[in-house]
Amino acid sequence: MRINQVFLDDLDQIAKMEKKTFKEDAFSKETIKKLIEQKIFFLKLVSNKPKNKIIGFIIAIKDDEERVNIVNFLIQKKYRKNGYGTFLLDKTIEKIKELKEIKRIVLNVKITNKEAIALYKKFQFQIVQKINNYYHQKESAYLMVLRI
Repeated sequence: MRINQVFLDDLDQIAKMEKKTFKEDAFSKETIKKLIEQKIFFLKLVSNKPKNKIIGFIIAIKDDEERVNIVNFLIQKKYRKNGYGTFLLDKTIEKIKELKEIKRIVLNVKITNKEAIALYKKFQFQIVQKINNYYHQKESAYLMVLRI
């Protein structure tokens, strides 16, 4: 496994994964393209076999002077529970910590996504707020924060 920056060549594969996983809540292909072009923390987890297959990705945006927001994090369903999410999140947090001005990382997660919440808690993210009707299907989210 290796982690690389996402490039425009990855757009179709990333957009397809996004739609399959997040359905109505998925980012549009155009939004994903803009995020790639911004050269933010848009990282992909790539397998060695099959060669260069993207099995997951993470998007993190510096949206405030002292804050990074993880706006998207996905590991394809068939690759979950193998440590790939832990690996990708760990390496992403390491990269974010290189930005000395960053004091916290935030994210939103569906309150029903117990696996993701458990992963974030493993990294010491804390639930600080419940946001009602956050997603398109009127599902609620937790705002989680990691102070670094």
